[in-house]
Amino acid sequence: MSVLGETVFVTERDSARILEVAPDGETRVVDTVDDVVHSDEGGLLGLATDGDALYVYSTARSGNRVERYAIAGEPGSYRLGEPTPVIDGMPAGTHHNGGRIAFGPDRMLYIANGDTSDEPASQNPRSLAGKILRIAPDGSIPTDNPDPQSPVYSLGHRNVQGFAWAEDGTMFASEFGRNYRDEL
Repeated sequence: MSVLGETVFVTERDSARILEVAPDGETRVVDTVDDVVHSDEGGLLGLATDGDALYVYSTARSGNRVERYAIAGEPGSYRLGEPTPVIDGMPAGTHHNGGRIAFGPDRMLYIANGDTSDEPASQNPRSLAGKILRIAPDGSIPTDNPDPQSPVYSLGHRNVQGFAWAEDGTMFASEFGRNYRDEL
């Protein structure tokens, strides 16, 4: 889910449709994202808005990806432009694809990619599986990342599903644990 003004955008994971929800509760299809492959925990997953752009996290045959779409129109008639890749080729699997994206108070885009059921990959700093990534809105890597050559912001995650920030900028991430050990 993502909000632009009074309009809420939501995803349908399996159909790959992006819906516009008006303040009165009416919904309409804005667009369908191409080349989305849904599975148990993959498909059209996360949304984030930044000005007149919608950032979309989805699972494709080539892996998980984030694309940017220009938003045009008015409430009740929004439409999306052509996709621009922001980051792609992130590992994908049947389970643990993460999918949460959000802009932090630093205006950077935070991306949760799950471990895709490959637990050792989450500890490997060269893999993008099991990570929270931090990139600029254009896809470039911020020079103040832990490694200025890598989008990896935090590693060792199973399946992050939520982000929030405290007033002082401290990030909190929530993730599903194995059966009962969810984490914050």
